[in-house]
Amino acid sequence: MLGSVTVNGNNSTQSVEYRSSGVLFRVKPSIKINAIDLNIQQQLSNFVATDTGVNNSPTLLKRDVTTDVVMNDGDIILIGGLAEQKDSKSSSGWSIFGSRSTENSKTDIVVMLQVRKVPR
Repeated sequence: MLGSVTVNGNNSTQSVEYRSSGVLFRVKPSIKINAIDLNIQQQLSNFVATDTGVNNSPTLLKRDVTTDVVMNDGDIILIGGLAEQKDSKSSSGWSIFGSRSTENSKTDIVVMLQVRKVPR
């Protein structure tokens, strides 16, 4: 992603900020005597082309889900909620002899997580 622009006289410099994208997971466990507390963060993100950004820079679209759960040793949890639907149309060739296509896709991400206490 493009960052800030610094102007010094007639020269301008633009910084670039790198960001992770895709499916990102972060799990922070907290071990208690009889339970395991989990803070689970999920992110689904991707870059899309825009003509409103600076120098046609891409825009980061992201969806986040954060879950706090208390589990016992051996418990299993299913976490969902990150879904993405893409609709795209394309055409090629001339208007009479060309072809058009439409593509629709839907992605659902479901995570199954089992916790285990590991003896020291």
